[in-house]
Amino acid sequence: MSLVAVERTVTEFTARVVETGGLLARIAVLLNPYDVRELSLSLDDCTLSITVEGDGFDAGRVAARLEKIIGVLEVDYR
Repeated sequence: MSLVAVERTVTEFTARVVETGGLLARIAVLLNPYDVRELSLSLDDCTLSITVEGDGFDAGRVAARLEKIIGVLEVDYR
């Protein structure tokens, strides 16, 4: 029996942030239905990085929703 590696689709979102109090809690609520694999916040660089696994969602729509959170600016994804 041999194991076959399964390639999984992941989308990484990056944003500049200007406010951190309560930010992660608001993002966690927003991303609740998605398979979030990594969520990191750099206070030195004022950047947020989110990695979501799967391809059953519209990344542009998620980015637009993230931009509506107070303190999140310029969301990019790849």
